[in-house]
Amino acid sequence: MTTVSDRSEPLVWEQGPGTREKPWERLLAIRDEIQGKPLAVWEGTRDLTRIGIGAIRRVEASGPDRFQSARDQLASVQSLAMGGFSFADEPVRAGWPGFPGLSFVVPERVLEGTPTSGTHERRCTSPAPIVERPRAGEAIPPAKAWTRGEWIDAVQRTLEQIRAGVFAKVVLARSRTIQLDERQDALSIYATLREAYPTCQRFLIDDGSGNAFLGASPERLIRLSMLLVTTEAVAGTLRFGAGDDLEVSARQLLDSAKDMAEHELVVRHLLEALAPVCKVKSSDPEIIRLPHLLHIRTDLRGMAMNAHVLDLVARIHPTPAVGGSPRAEALEWIRRMEPESRGWYAGGGFDYMVHKGPLVDVLLGLEYQHFDVSGKNAFCGNPGCLVQTAADYDLSAKGDIVRARLTIKTQGGAYFWR
Repeated sequence: MTTVSDRSEPLVWEQGPGTREKPWERLLAIRDEIQGKPLAVWEGTRDLTRIGIGAIRRVEASGPDRFQSARDQLASVQSLAMGGFSFADEPVRAGWPGFPGLSFVVPERVLEGTPTSGTHERRCTSPAPIVERPRAGEAIPPAKAWTRGEWIDAVQRTLEQIRAGVFAKVVLARSRTIQLDERQDALSIYATLREAYPTCQRFLIDDGSGNAFLGASPERLIRLSMLLVTTEAVAGTLRFGAGDDLEVSARQLLDSAKDMAEHELVVRHLLEALAPVCKVKSSDPEIIRLPHLLHIRTDLRGMAMNAHVLDLVARIHPTPAVGGSPRAEALEWIRRMEPESRGWYAGGGFDYMVHKGPLVDVLLGLEYQHFDVSGKNAFCGNPGCLVQTAADYDLSAKGDIVRARLTIKTQGGAYFWR
């Protein structure tokens, strides 16, 4: 565990002038001014948008106790902290410079607003010095990529284990490094992403040193507001294209025994993992629509006494939606099969706020399009089936080996979608 800044004195914040600009518009207006500073952006369709600029404090942790370590370090922070964590509790290896196992920053400047309101700004006026950007260490090589043959072999071996009853589900992932046509900054790629996925939670984490992690997710991993715990299971997927009938496709997905079994694995995991600390009730499954996909979603809610969001995270992460079931065995199989660490792909991101009175913790599950942009390279944590031959394989043993994902280039940037 490493703490880059462990100052414990209270932070003092000053309310700045409000503007009629929306938070995203305000961010673009000050884009040149904040170059080289750490940046974190959280946007949703209905939630408050938060943008953190700079870093007053930094908290980092790794290993099996990373969530408890982060909780201890954040105990003195009566402020907003933004960041995220990796898929597994092992050290992040190749392909993920700037992103340790868990990392928070307390921003020096915060922009807040809703999609329909203006922007309110807060600035930290404490005498604490601005935290320096992480010093560049030894160059980290790109993540190793599977060849097509290796990928097909890994899927076949995993299917054999599923059919033998070792697993109900295993999610394999692969990555690609893509050469961009020209140098792109993270904000430009994020702008394309937010236009493509207006109904998703969108996020950007830029460490200020040329490394960025960004994406869009239709699901929240978990949220704790006062005593209310909310989470959701999003699993079971059907491709939905132009000309498809929404009602017919939705019924097809809900009637799919395979997709409902995959979905119920996630629901059951969440119910069982949270049961010791929270009595959770689930809604009926419903369909959510993305531009090119339909998903099955079930909302879960409950009341928890004396719970901390990081304790809840430790209980449920990773869910079968990105790992597998049984969890411990599936994670060990993933560790053995995949050539490199997933880094923050299929991990999570935090929008964590502690008030002096009530505790409000928010955690967003970030399990979709993730990029690591440095110079002219874009790294994509990229799960998928067997490219064009996925339909030739029986993936219905009780769950998919994750869905296919396509990649294109547009205007010099890399644009990924599922």
